[in-house]
Amino acid sequence: MSMRWPTNRIFNGFFLLLLVLAAVVPQTVIAVTPPLPENPSGHVVDLAEVIPTGQQQDIERLLTTLEQKTTAQMVILTIESLDGPDIDSFSLQTAEKWKIGQKKKDNGLLFVVAVRDRKYRFEVGYGLESVLPDSLLGTLGRQVLVPYFRQGQYGSGISAVTGEIVRIIARHYGVTLAGTEHLTGVRKQRNQGLSGLVFFLFLLVFLLVIYSRSFNERHGGGRGGYGGGTIIYPGGGWGGGSPGGFGGFSGGGGGFGGGGASGGW
Repeated sequence: MSMRWPTNRIFNGFFLLLLVLAAVVPQTVIAVTPPLPENPSGHVVDLAEVIPTGQQQDIERLLTTLEQKTTAQMVILTIESLDGPDIDSFSLQTAEKWKIGQKKKDNGLLFVVAVRDRKYRFEVGYGLESVLPDSLLGTLGRQVLVPYFRQGQYGSGISAVTGEIVRIIARHYGVTLAGTEHLTGVRKQRNQGLSGLVFFLFLLVFLLVIYSRSFNERHGGGRGGYGGGTIIYPGGGWGGGSPGGFGGFSGGGGGFGGGGASGGW
């Protein structure tokens, strides 16, 4: 009596593995930065999708309150890669294009993070250069931002340095904002891409176990095909807008002269 090797079972397992890798790899390895919007629809434009939703909502809420109480505008932009221009030139051109800050106060700030390039830039408007001098921003970048970024915790690093900057600006304007302590005391997050990969590998093993049991119970009888359960993909698309229904962003015509600080990790 010859034994029939369960080729269908092997094929289905291999097919499941390919589906899982197809769902994970394009977004964690070869992600491409979407085009830069003409105008930011919120204070957080996360094109690289590295800021978890909860942290993004906290930052958006805080920056909206900062603008309401002080008129100062801060915008955060994350991208996958600059693909050509240096980050200083790119940040200055983007800040001027978006007209961050008020026209006669020039109190705008653009914070750019280029993830694959491992570079960041704080672009400061004329009116905030004395409040946020280059040396201070350089220190905040090295001591607050970089330690998180080196561990792949982009959302936590951005939250922490934003909380520090907002607190400095608010103090200059003589106001107190609730929420800065929450941002500067954020808990460390695991790398989102890695956790997503682990989840899908776990899902693959689970499906294989279930299918294997079903196959054994049938003792090889019949030609039951793969039932095609739903494959769950990571959230796609980019939402450079205001999460959770916050008000939109409108630049006030602030001016920039190249002041600020750049760095890497």
